[in-house]
Amino acid sequence: MINKQILEQIGLTDYESKIYLALLTHGQISAYELAEKTGLYRQVTYDSLKRLEEKGFVNSVQEGKTKLFKATNPELILEILNEKTENYKQILPKLVEINKSSQNPLSVETYKGKNVVRISLRDIINTLKDSKDKTVLCTAIDEYLPLDKYDLIVTQYERDLLHYNIKEKVIIKEKTKGIFKKGTSKYKKIPEKFFNENPIQIYGDNVQIIIFGNPDYLIIIRNKNVAEAYKKQFELMWSIAK
Repeated sequence: MINKQILEQIGLTDYESKIYLALLTHGQISAYELAEKTGLYRQVTYDSLKRLEEKGFVNSVQEGKTKLFKATNPELILEILNEKTENYKQILPKLVEINKSSQNPLSVETYKGKNVVRISLRDIINTLKDSKDKTVLCTAIDEYLPLDKYDLIVTQYERDLLHYNIKEKVIIKEKTKGIFKKGTSKYKKIPEKFFNENPIQIYGDNVQIIIFGNPDYLIIIRNKNVAEAYKKQFELMWSIAK
């Protein structure tokens, strides 16, 4: 069983993932046949095929009056992705420089949708991996809330915590267990009546607030004074938690 979440992480939509996998399974077929096999509307199939061609995941050939589509070899896809990554690395230092020069002392970013947990955890890792203070403080967490939907992302996050020696101090509600067991995370518990389903994560000069719902939201506040204030509140809760 293929984990479509991985295909979505490299830029495919749910429909595009379904169509790409169908083409791998059935070989070279027409858009009409593809719509029949996937159960998707024809217009959705046509639009998705067009985008997949633009992304390099699908190629086509004209046979008479019929246009046939075929999935690009998965190994070739990896080569394309690696080439894009290497090209991006070439301009990354300049992009970082531009970003730092334009930052205000206080900035607030908001994100919406299914990628907020991935954005949240990647920002923590990217901020702390080269930092002297490799600690992230997490308050009022029930870690099983995101696990069902984001298990792959959470697993990668734990690997990165270990790799970069980033430490977590996590406050969770009573009668729950922390999901990370490999030594990077320390847990304390608070009574359920004080539990907040919207986790707050403090790291470096940043504060994150995740609001789980339909859709999910992520708010990132980037300001040293705000982060210090939240850290003091966390340490008070940590001293009380058991």
